[in-house]
This record gives sequence, structure tokens and C-alpha cells, in this order.
Amino acid sequence: MLGLRAIARPLTGRSLAVTPAACGAMFKQARGFRHWPRASIDDYGLPIDSMPEDVDRLMKTKNPRELGAVDEYWYWRIRSETALLDPVNLPKKSYKELAREMGLTTVNAPNEHMMGLIELYEYLNSSPFVGPFGTIEHPVLVPAVGDDRVVGCTGGTGDNEHGPLWFRCRPGFMYRCGECDQIFMHVRVHYELNEVDANAVDPRDEIDASDVFDMKQIGRVHEMWNGEHMQNWQVGYVAQDYLLGKGVLPGMKEFHTFVD
Repeated sequence: MLGLRAIARPLTGRSLAVTPAACGAMFKQARGFRHWPRASIDDYGLPIDSMPEDVDRLMKTKNPRELGAVDEYWYWRIRSETALLDPVNLPKKSYKELAREMGLTTVNAPNEHMMGLIELYEYLNSSPFVGPFGTIEHPVLVPAVGDDRVVGCTGGTGDNEHGPLWFRCRPGFMYRCGECDQIFMHVRVHYELNEVDANAVDPRDEIDASDVFDMKQIGRVHEMWNGEHMQNWQVGYVAQDYLLGKGVLPGMKEFHTFVD
């Protein structure tokens, strides 16, 4: 701002010369702003060329969790887009059926309980402890997902408050503040779920008994949205091409170039 103030200062019988160094300082002081556009779902998607060619084997998988990262991504992308782009059968699906087609977990009581525990811990993790003064009989409980957690004690309120005194809490011990003698105790919060709880959170009911994707849906939705000179559903266009075993459909190279 020295250069700006020097230029803006009124002239009082003396000449003002702006040196190249002053000009450089003015330009350096200018703050540039960069506009970042909103992120879209396509920014996190894999390119169409990464789709596995053996779509028939991929979509007939009985347990998608056993697939690799890329295969599982394309399995759920093809399945979810096929379900959403089918206006005839989409309104007929129940909530659980639609959640399964999208690869989502259905909401139930065990799932809500688990999410409530996670939200409670996140709240405690970001908020200061407010409550009774910690004693040996009733220490201040410090929840943590790990084996230790750093705690800063400030005593009480008013005249009892002191500067933060930091220490590291570990399980199996009680910690006393060296300034106000307040007692703290580490409490481990577990996120792990056993097999029974995992089945309760993400159940497999009668809807998933025959959880095999119907391959005819790709062809039906493909005919609805894609044509000889119109490709509104690129994923289905390529998937149907791989299913037919043609490799590359006429105009596919030009279509790839146009989309990319």
C-alpha cells in the first residue's frame, strides 16, 4: 500500500516520480481471486473406457461385495442407471427394492442407532466438556475411538478457571490436573460390528433372496434412450455394445471423440 498512498498523496509544489520498483510493488499487492466451479457427479466418476468388456459376467454377479473396486463401481453404476432410466418399472419398486437397485443401505432401527452413536461422538469430539467437577468417584469421561486423546483442563468457572493444562489420556488410568486436581478417565468408543449386528444394520431379507440383475433391462432401457443417431444414455450404449459382442458400434469412435 506504500505505492498507492504515494500516488494518492496530493502534490504540494513537488513533483512525484513513480519508479519501476513502485509499479512492481503495486502489482504484487493485487490479490487475485480464482473461481472454482461446483463439483458434479461426473468429477468423481470413472471414464467410460474403464468399463469391463465382460458386462455379462459382471452383471450376473450374485455378491457384488466380492468384486474389485473398478468392477464394483461399474456394477452399481450400470444397475442404478438402468433402474432410474426405466420409467415403466421405477414407480412400481418399493423403498427397499429401489435402495437395493441403487446400492444403498435401507434405514432401520439398528442402522439409526449406529448413526446416532457416530453423531454423538462427533459432537463430543468437537465440543468442550461442560459438567460437574471431576472427582475420583465421578471422573470426567473422555470418549475416544483410539487408545489416547489429548485433553486440556481449564478448571472451573470464574475464580476457579486457570490456563489450559494439556495432557494425554490413555485407557486404564485416571489423570489428575496438576493445577486444580480435577480427575479425567479415558473411555474407548468402539465402532466395530460383529456378524449379528452387521446383519441387523444391513439386512438381507426376502427381497434380496434372488438378488440377480435382469440382463434384459439393459437392452430395454437402451432401446428407449439410444438410437442410431442419438445416444442419451452413454453407459447403456457401451454396455449393450459389449453384450452384443460387436466391440465398437458404427460411429462409436466418433461418439467417443465427441463426448470426450
